[in-house]
Amino acid sequence: MFAGSRVAVLLTLVIACTPKPAPVTTPTDAPADTPAVAVTFDDLIVGGRDLEPARTEAMTRALLGHIRDGAVPVLGFVNAAKLADGPAKPERLQILQLWTEAGIELGNHTFSHPSLHATPVAEYEADIVRGEPDIRALNAKLGLGLRWFRHPYLHTGTSLEVRAEVDRFLAARGYTVAPVTVDNSDWLYNFVYTDAKSRGDEETMRRVGEAFVASMEAALVFHERATEALFGRPIRHVLLLHANEINAAHFDEVVAIYKRRGYRFITLDEALTDPAYREADRFTGNSGVSWLYRWDWTRGRKQVDWKAEPAPPAFVQELFEASQ
Repeated sequence: MFAGSRVAVLLTLVIACTPKPAPVTTPTDAPADTPAVAVTFDDLIVGGRDLEPARTEAMTRALLGHIRDGAVPVLGFVNAAKLADGPAKPERLQILQLWTEAGIELGNHTFSHPSLHATPVAEYEADIVRGEPDIRALNAKLGLGLRWFRHPYLHTGTSLEVRAEVDRFLAARGYTVAPVTVDNSDWLYNFVYTDAKSRGDEETMRRVGEAFVASMEAALVFHERATEALFGRPIRHVLLLHANEINAAHFDEVVAIYKRRGYRFITLDEALTDPAYREADRFTGNSGVSWLYRWDWTRGRKQVDWKAEPAPPAFVQELFEASQ
C-alpha cells in the first residue's frame, strides 16, 4: 500500500474508533448563547502527594462541600491504585465512596496513572481493565455503569496506529473519552500548597492560594479568546481540575469566577452535545494538551498564539522546583 493511502486509512480508523457523543439532532442541542462549562476532577482519591487517610478525608469533605454549595454538577476520575490493597483499602474506599454518596458519577483514569507515551499498548489496556472493579461497584449504587475514561497526562498516543488501537479498545468496553478544553496545571500549585500546609506555613499557603485563584481567571480568559479564534463563538467547555487540597480550599472562588463571567455549570454529557466536539483531532504530539490546541494543530492554521498562555508566577515555579 502506498504511504499516502496507508495514512489515509489510519486517519479514518482514528476518527471512526474514537468514542463520540450522541449526534446533535434537535435545535435544543445547539450551544446556548451564554457560556457553559462541565467540571471534572482527576486523580481520585487524592491528586499530588499521598496524604494520610484523615487528611484525605478532610480534603474530600471540604471539596464536596464546595461542589454542593455551588450546585455544580461534576464528574470524578479515579486511579484505583490509590485505594491500595491490604488493611488500608476499606478506609480509602470509604473516602472514595463519599463522592458517590454525594451523587457524583465516577470515571476510569486507569489503575496506576501510566503515560500512554511510555507504556506498551497491551500494558496500558490491562491497566485500564485493572482499574474498573471498584469504580464499577460504586457507580452501580447510583444505578450507573462505567462509561467515562480520561487518559493520564492527557497523553492519547504519539502515532495514529496507537491512537486507533486504544480508541478501538475503549469503544469496545463502552467508554467515551472525556476531553479537556480548559486546563491550568492546578496540580503544580497544589504541590507547593500541600507542602506549605504540611509545614504549617500559612503565609505561603495564602500567597499560593491567591496566585492560584488569579491564575484560574487568567486561564479562563485565555481559553475564551482561543475559542473565539477557533469557532467565533462560545463553546461548552470542559474544565480539568484535580482532587487536591488547593481546590478543597479555593474551589468556591473558582466557581465564583465562572459565575461572574456568565457561565452555566452543566454535565459532561451536555457539554459534548456541542458541535465543537465533532471537530477533527489528529494530534499525535508528545504533550498533554487542551482539545483547543489539538483542533488548532489539526487545522494547521495556527489560529491561536499558544505562547501567550498564562504560566504560574515565578515564585510558585521556584517553590515547586525546590520541592521536587
